Amino acid sequence: MVHKNIKLRVKNLVNKTGTANPIEIASMLRIPIVYTSLPDKIKGYLVRPVRRKTIVINDSLDDREAYIVVAHELGHAMLHGATNSFHADTASFTRSRDEYEANLFALYLLSYSFDIDERLLQAAPGTRDVIPAPEAHRLLCRCLDW
Repeated sequence: MVHKNIKLRVKNLVNKTGTANPIEIASMLRIPIVYTSLPDKIKGYLVRPVRRKTIVINDSLDDREAYIVVAHELGHAMLHGATNSFHADTASFTRSRDEYEANLFALYLLSYSFDIDERLLQAAPGTRDVIPAPEAHRLLCRCLDW
């Protein structure tokens, strides 16, 4: 298994792009974000039609939720870009390694723009089997108080 230093990757990405805004980063990386009608239980996903990564977001999400989902899907694009797998938050909320890593990526990225408790940032890498994806999403929503 290849070790991915997600915190360092996020830091390097923020330094390279000069922003921690996931929407701006996606634009700079030429990853289109498409807002469309999706089933309520699907917040978003990353696809690669014809070798071009595209982030698809449920258009019923509020701005805060969409921001978090873009950060999460950007994590898939940056960390898992070589795969052809379909990443979606669905009713089953798997605890796969890819989902865990995308959640960590989103947490670290959003911590540059929002005051997220340092204890959460330190504890996050050790909570792989403790916090399932829907709870991680709710936690991030609470951390980002708009």
